[in-house]
Amino acid sequence: MDGVYNVEVMPLKRLSLRIVFPILAAVLFAILSFVNTRQFHVIESQGWGHYEGWGQDPEDIGTPANILLVAFNLPALIALLPVVPLTYWVEIDSEMVVRAIWGLGAVVQWFLIGSYLDTRRGLLSACKPIRRVWINKGLFGIAMVTGGAVTGFGIFTAAEGFGPWGLMMDASFVFWGLVFVIVALRWRSNSSWAREDDSLRLV
Repeated sequence: MDGVYNVEVMPLKRLSLRIVFPILAAVLFAILSFVNTRQFHVIESQGWGHYEGWGQDPEDIGTPANILLVAFNLPALIALLPVVPLTYWVEIDSEMVVRAIWGLGAVVQWFLIGSYLDTRRGLLSACKPIRRVWINKGLFGIAMVTGGAVTGFGIFTAAEGFGPWGLMMDASFVFWGLVFVIVALRWRSNSSWAREDDSLRLV
């Protein structure tokens, strides 16, 4: 019995998440994008009514399928924000092009997450840290600012009470924001560059 059990369990332990996660992400993204074209119910949430003259009308936060896409792939969406101005030059099927780019970003996002988890499980050797301290400090600062801003936005909007779908989106903002902050702090505390140049005194 022990031999049969080990034969069945070992493949699962050796399963590479950096391969499985991107495939599942691509399939889920395609399914939800298709479902979005069939859903006509758009979720609306009330704006920040206590600010006079601002946010009085309901805000369109998308269909349930789009809300799920944001909840699962928010980091990819944030990473693609710098290329948003390029969409102004896309004249035909701009939404399809933007969604396709977002889908590719989601696949890369889950590949990185899977690679990190595979490294933690010992299935992948840890990559060598970047040697240039200023690049590391810049990435650390970007991750901290982005994580703090995303978390704060999620907490602030969640206080307004937007219904279950709105709360799901807000919860995703808080979750991914905390992930940004925690990963950045762990990366800094475990990196040699932080010990060599600890100007922020965080180590």
